[in-house]
This record gives sequence, structure tokens and C-alpha cells, in this order.
Amino acid sequence: MVAVLGWIVYRQTRWQVLDPARIWRMPVILAVIGLVSLRSAPADARSLDGVAVALLVGTGLLSLGVGALMGQLSQLRVAEGRWEARTGWAGSLLWLVLIVVRVGVDAGASALGAKIVTSTGVILLMVALNRVGRTLVLVRRADVRRSVGAPMPGNGYTGGPGSGFSGGPGNGY
Repeated sequence: MVAVLGWIVYRQTRWQVLDPARIWRMPVILAVIGLVSLRSAPADARSLDGVAVALLVGTGLLSLGVGALMGQLSQLRVAEGRWEARTGWAGSLLWLVLIVVRVGVDAGASALGAKIVTSTGVILLMVALNRVGRTLVLVRRADVRRSVGAPMPGNGYTGGPGSGFSGGPGNGY
């Protein structure tokens, strides 16, 4: 888990191309691994009660919200005809917020018997939700910049962050 977060923070501090084939890869992979991990957990660790559901919904919304904030804090630029983004250190520090909250939630969940909340599968799903929040905001920001006439990638670049981003100046920029 630490290695996954370390990799994400490292990549957030570097300019990364917003390639539609790649931007969704990490959230999907983490979600699939999280779900498989949950399915293989012992039955008593998968039980859901009101406390577990409340904690899952709360931490899920927090993960999504912090991811959206990371996306909002991210810088966007066009370099070599392609959209690039980086969250930077300010956005990366938000991981500290999630980790502190996560430790507190895990302690509370353990004390209340909501074992599912403390499982690796749930943690991976929360990281996936964080990445989804960031990606949705980045895609929206890049598409809004396109719609208001901000400088756009061209020179035959055929991909972009959102579905409205499909090519150079002759394709609706």
C-alpha cells in the first residue's frame, strides 16, 4: 500500500500527459484489485452492518472529494501539442489528510467490529475513488479550457482528457 501511494505522489509531482487511455488505468486497476481482495476476504470480515455502511460511505465520499480537490489544485499545460497535468506538492500533501483520516477510521471501525472497513480491499477502493475524483476534475477542466478558447493541443494529436477532446484545430477547437 505504501508503495502504491509513493508511486502516486511521485507521479503527481511530475508533468504527466493526459492520455485518455492512461488516465483511467490506475483507478480501474485499483478498483478491480480491491474488489477481488474483498471477495477473497473471510466471511466475517465481509459482513456489513449500519456502522460499516456509514463508514464506507463517509470515507468513500471523502476520498472522492479529496481527489476532486487534487484535480482542482493541479496545473494544466499544453506541451509539445499535448495536455499535461501535475498536482504538485500541495495536492500531494492531501494524501496526508487521507492517511490520518484512514488511521482514525480504521481504529474506530476495529473498536466497533466493522472489520470490512479495515480490509485492504476497501483501502484500495478508496484510493481508486480518490483517483476517479481527480481524473473527473482534470477532464472537466481541460474540456472547459478547450471550450473557452484556451490554447489547445494540435499537430495531429488525436487524444485528450475528455470525450470532447478529439484532435487538432480542424476538429472543433
